[in-house]
Amino acid sequence: MHYLIAILIACLFGTACSGTDSCLKDVAAENFSVSISKGMCFGKCPVYKGTVWGDGRVTYEGQQNVERLGTFSGVISQEDLCKLVTQVRERKLVQLDTSYIDNVPDAPVTTITITDKGRSKTFSWNMGSPEPLRELGSRMVNATFENKKMKRQP
Repeated sequence: MHYLIAILIACLFGTACSGTDSCLKDVAAENFSVSISKGMCFGKCPVYKGTVWGDGRVTYEGQQNVERLGTFSGVISQEDLCKLVTQVRERKLVQLDTSYIDNVPDAPVTTITITDKGRSKTFSWNMGSPEPLRELGSRMVNATFENKKMKRQP
């Protein structure tokens, strides 16, 4: 009886039964990653790339017109990783077209590559993309470009 009460309390406070265990059970650095890169424009567009790995590691490389130039690394929470994995899998992003490039030479190109369970797919766009890609792009910007908790790497 005490065991059941302990489980119930743990579930209520989110230390167990959180759902992250189930969404991450088949996710590892070797079989899951999402990468983003932002390309150049004729002006001062930020140019960078970043990757979130299946173990929660994050890498970021600021290249031009960004506050943080160089290579940085850190981690995201298991909860944020679970949200990313769920977004990739439930939105069925791999079923979308790969290119949404409009004929606008000055628009920077955003590229996202998803690797999941040994399969990779790359998406590119410059002016607009379907909502699922915009949402994923926003999540990746938050995890990489805007993630101030990362440490500079030598």
